[in-house]
Amino acid sequence: MSHRPQRKENDCLNCGAIVNGRYCSICGQENTEPKETFWHLVTHFVYDITHFDGKFFSTVKYLLLKPGFLSRQYMMGRRNSYLNPIKMYVFTSAFFFIFFFSFINTKNLLDKGSEASTAADIRQVLLNQQQRLQKQLKDSSTRLSASGIIKQQQLQKINEDLEQLQRDTTALHLLNYYRDRELLLSSKKKQFTSEAAYDSIQQTLPKEKRDNWVKRKFELKQLEVQQKYGANADGYLSVALDKFMHYFPQIMFVSLPIFALILQLLYFRRKQYYYADHGIFTVHLYCAMYIFIFIQLLLEKLDGVAYFGWVDYLATFFVFYMLWYIYRSMKVFYMQSTKKTFLKYLLLWIICSVVMGFLFLTYFVVSLFTV
Repeated sequence: MSHRPQRKENDCLNCGAIVNGRYCSICGQENTEPKETFWHLVTHFVYDITHFDGKFFSTVKYLLLKPGFLSRQYMMGRRNSYLNPIKMYVFTSAFFFIFFFSFINTKNLLDKGSEASTAADIRQVLLNQQQRLQKQLKDSSTRLSASGIIKQQQLQKINEDLEQLQRDTTALHLLNYYRDRELLLSSKKKQFTSEAAYDSIQQTLPKEKRDNWVKRKFELKQLEVQQKYGANADGYLSVALDKFMHYFPQIMFVSLPIFALILQLLYFRRKQYYYADHGIFTVHLYCAMYIFIFIQLLLEKLDGVAYFGWVDYLATFFVFYMLWYIYRSMKVFYMQSTKKTFLKYLLLWIICSVVMGFLFLTYFVVSLFTV
């Protein structure tokens, strides 16, 4: 409630209804003087921010530590004490993707390292990585762990690359650093240099030997890429991958109602659950996953800046906690036996893996063709 003086008139300025008391019983607007001082605006703004923050952090506490609790409370009608799920999703997803795009570098995903372009630059990058891995592997517990084995394999490949550079600084194509750079571009020469030339060649072939619509699109797209990027496969892949990564929020948003539909199919015999209930459960689940992945990114960033042995263990813990969290959320919200919940948990993983794989592949193809 604000501290502004109440109006003497009893007509609501918003809807015109008669007001008995301080608030309108029709629209809920407070019947106070419409003139506000600057100080009132400031105090109202501070109140809204602190009120939102307080409700947000208390809701997050229940969200992360009591899987399925918030969705259950919402379904039972206990909603005023917690942040609205839709508001929470908007805030959490926006916060997550802002940091996600600041952490993820598509050039790093293509193993471009530090923008190395010469043998000397590449050698320096490899030496820096070699020193970092050697430092990490000094810890015996890390060396014997699963991540330690991977680091040893990476170190071996780096040593092989350094030896190759020492033998021949011009054979950069033999380095693992530059391996698989032409995954999506063919190295063979085309017999045509324009769309008109391609169509002309197709017209000379019998109808049964002409390219179909799909192959024609791929051939013309490959021609367009070669004309625009030449032999620079990395340039094309970098632009396409960057566009694909920016589709990620859209992919997650599209997958949300699909995830809720899958849950409705898995629990079709539970008539007390409507599609909207599955949707609220999905929203809470997505919010939790965004926060968990954000923590994982922070740990990865911390490990990249300065190595701490406990970071790997903490990151592993969060991976297993996320897997358990989904199962526990399903058990608490849908209130089924352990056996049934675990079976549906496995089915959910299988179906969602197929669906998400299809969505990622679809958006990646779209990225390749819209660059």
